Amino acid sequence: MAFDRENGQFNGINHTNLPLLSFVMCGGSGSRLWPLSRIDKPKQFHHLSGDESLLLATLKRLQFAPENRISVIGAQAHSEQIAQTIYAMSDVGDIRTILEPVARNTAAVAALASLSALSGCDDALILLCPADHEISTTEQFWQSVAQGVPAAAQGAIVTFGLLPERPETGYGYIQAGEPHGAGYVISRFTEKPDYDSALSFIRQGDYFWNSGIFLFRVSTMRDAFLQYAPDIWLAVQAALDKAERDDNAIRLPEYLYQSVPAISFDHAIMEKAGRCVLIPASFRWSDLGSWHSLLQHQPQDSCGNVLCGDVIAHDCNNSYIRSESGLLAVSGLNDMAVIATKDATFVAPLAQSQHVQAIVRQLTQQKRAELYYEAPIPLSGTHRQKVQDWLFEQALPLWSVRGTDHRHGGFYESLSMQGLPVAGLRRSRTIARQIYAFAKSSQAGWSGEAAGLIAHGLIFMQAKGRSRYGGWVQSFHADGSVAESQENLYDQTCMLLALSYAHQTGHNQALQLAQETFAFLDARLAHPKGGFYETFADHANPQAILSSNAHMHYLEACLAWHEVSGDIVFLHRASEIVALCEYYFFDRDYWCLGEYFTANWQRVQDKRGTHTEPGHAFEWAALLSDYAKRTGCQNTQRMAHRLYSNAISSGINRATGLAYNVVSREGRPVDSGSRSWQQCEAIKAAIMLDGYNGQDMKPEIEARIATLFRWHLHPAKRGLWIDRVDKNGSHCSGHVPASILYHLVSALTLYLQVTAKAADAPVAGKSGISERIAMSV
Repeated sequence: MAFDRENGQFNGINHTNLPLLSFVMCGGSGSRLWPLSRIDKPKQFHHLSGDESLLLATLKRLQFAPENRISVIGAQAHSEQIAQTIYAMSDVGDIRTILEPVARNTAAVAALASLSALSGCDDALILLCPADHEISTTEQFWQSVAQGVPAAAQGAIVTFGLLPERPETGYGYIQAGEPHGAGYVISRFTEKPDYDSALSFIRQGDYFWNSGIFLFRVSTMRDAFLQYAPDIWLAVQAALDKAERDDNAIRLPEYLYQSVPAISFDHAIMEKAGRCVLIPASFRWSDLGSWHSLLQHQPQDSCGNVLCGDVIAHDCNNSYIRSESGLLAVSGLNDMAVIATKDATFVAPLAQSQHVQAIVRQLTQQKRAELYYEAPIPLSGTHRQKVQDWLFEQALPLWSVRGTDHRHGGFYESLSMQGLPVAGLRRSRTIARQIYAFAKSSQAGWSGEAAGLIAHGLIFMQAKGRSRYGGWVQSFHADGSVAESQENLYDQTCMLLALSYAHQTGHNQALQLAQETFAFLDARLAHPKGGFYETFADHANPQAILSSNAHMHYLEACLAWHEVSGDIVFLHRASEIVALCEYYFFDRDYWCLGEYFTANWQRVQDKRGTHTEPGHAFEWAALLSDYAKRTGCQNTQRMAHRLYSNAISSGINRATGLAYNVVSREGRPVDSGSRSWQQCEAIKAAIMLDGYNGQDMKPEIEARIATLFRWHLHPAKRGLWIDRVDKNGSHCSGHVPASILYHLVSALTLYLQVTAKAADAPVAGKSGISERIAMSV
C-alpha cells in the first residue's frame, strides 16, 4: 500500500472490484465522560486528543480511502453539530448524513449502512467506524483495513482488535481462535469484564481489545440480518423507504424508526454469525471511554498530570485535571480525576473513574438537566430556538388537542403527567387563560388553529359562564354545568385579559363582553377606598379578606386594553391600582409586597400578614415597569426595581436558582418549594427592567430561561411541565395545571420578541416598545 501525495489517498487498500464505502457511527449518550460530555454534546464533538473534535479527526482519516465516499449516521438532535463538522471539511467532496430520530443502538446503524449502500449499488464493502475513538496513526489504520479486505470480500465479517496493554474493564474483549489469512477466526466476545477477568485475558495471550470497527460486504450483512435479526432489518428498511431526503441528508421518520429493536451489533449479529474474523490492528487506538484513558493519551507534565484549561496544580501526581470554566486550583492529589464545567464538577480516583456511570444513573432517575446539556453562555438569544421549538412545536400543539374538551366545551383544568385529561372541576380563570394563551401565541407567530380555539372557549363561557349580573361565574362541573355561580374578582380579571387578546385577533364580541365586565366590576365589586372586594358578599362582611394579587391581574387587564384600544380610560383605571399598590401593598421597610388585607385595606394581623410571595413581586415588577414606560412615572419604575431586587436577593433558593413559594418579610423561607409560574414571572420582570439605570439584564434573562428549562420543562414529557419541585429540586407534581400555560406563553413570547432583533428573525406582530409592553401582559 502506498500513499498518493498528489491525490491525498492511500492506494492498494482495496484489491476487489467492489466499491469501499465508509460509514461513521455518530451516536452515543455522552455518559462515560460526564460532566464534560452530555447527551446534547457527546464526546465525538469535543476536542479530547488534539485541536479538533473526534468526529472531525475520524472524517479526515477516512478521506484517504481511494473512493472517498463517506456517510455519517447520527442523531437528529445532533444534526447541526454534524453539519458544522462536515462544513469544516471544505477540501472533501459531499459527505452524506443519515439522521436517526431516536437512538436504536449499533445493530440498527449497521442495517442502515447496509440498506443505504444497497440503494446505490448491487454490492459493496462497508467500513463501519465509531466517530468517538482516537486513532493517531492513519497509515497503520489503512494498512490494517487493507489486511481485512480479502476476508471481507470472501464473505467474512471482519473486526479489528488491539493487544491489550493493561487490564481495562471499560473495553470489550475478543478471543482469537484459528488463524485465518492475516487474522484469526473469532472464538468469543466478552463485554466489559471485571478486573480479575481482564487480567486473566492478558495473561492468556489470545484476547484482544474490541475496537468496534467493522468491515464487511453488504450482501453478507443482508444475509446475516435476514437470518439472525430479520425484525431489525425489515423495520429499518420500512423507515428508510419513508425517509425524507435532500441533497446530503436522509431523515428517518420517528413513527417507524422507534419500532426498531434497540440492540448492539455484537449481540444481534457478531455473536451468532458463522464467519467472523479478527485482524490484529497495528494502529494506535483508544476509545477514550474514561478519564483514565485520557490521562494515558494526552501530553503529561513532569509529574504525570494532564492539565486542561485554567488549572493550578500543586503537589499533584498522575492526575487528570480539567477546567472548562474559571480557575481550578488543586493541591496534594495523586491518581485523581477532577473535571469542572460551568455547572457541574466530578471528582474520583482515576482507578474508579468508570463509576461515573453510577452518577449518571442517579442523574437519570432524578431527571437532572445536567445530564442533558451544560449551562449555556449567557448571550442574548442563547435559548431562542429552544424556546420557540418547545412552545410552538410541543406545548401549544399538545394543549390545543389534549387540553380541549370537544364534548362538553371549554378546556380541561389539567392533564396527567402522561398528557391525558384529568376529570374534575374547571375554573373560569383557567378557561380564560387558555383563550389568552392561544390568542397571544397566534400574535407571536404560532401557526396553529388559534381562531377556532379562541371561539371554542368564548362560546362556552358565553353560553354557560355568564352570571345574571353581567359577570362571570367561578367554576364548572366536568359536564359543563355551573358548580359555583358566585362571581370572584380574580376570574373577572382573567376574562378581561382574555377578551383583550381575543379582540386583537378579530373576535367581534370581545369588546362588548369586556365593557360589560368592567361595568359589572364597577357596580358590584368596587371598594370605597379604591380597588375591589373579592366577591359581592364581602361588602357586608367586616371580616372579609382582600388580596393584592387579584388587583395585580386587574392592572394587567387594564394595560392590555389600553394597548389594544389606545383609550386613556384604561390607563386611568391602571393608575388607580398603581396608587393602591404604592399606598397599601408595597412594604417600604422591606421592599416586598403585602399579600392579604382587611376590609379597610390594613395588613392582616395573622401570619399571612408577615408573608410575601417572590413570584407575585416579579409579576408586579413587570407590570409596574410597563406602566412607568407608558406614563414616564419614575417613582413607579423605582418601586418596580425595588420589588425585583428584593425578590432576587431574598426570594431565591440558592441550591436550585428557583424562586421560593413563600418567604417572610425578612427573607426567611416559609414554603421552600417552588412552582413553574414564578420562574416565568422572574423572566418577564428581568426583561421589562433591562436597561433601567443602565443595567444589562440580558445574562440574567438567559439564566432565568435556563433555570425554567432545567427544573420544570426539560424533565417533563414533550409539551408538559413539572409544576412543583421541593427545595432540593425533586418533583412534587401529580398533574400538569392548564393555568400555567398562561404564564409560560406570557414569558416565552416576550422573550422571543425581545431577542428577535438579535436573531434577525422577527416574530409576527408589532415592533418597538409598545410591542414589548404588550407582550409583558
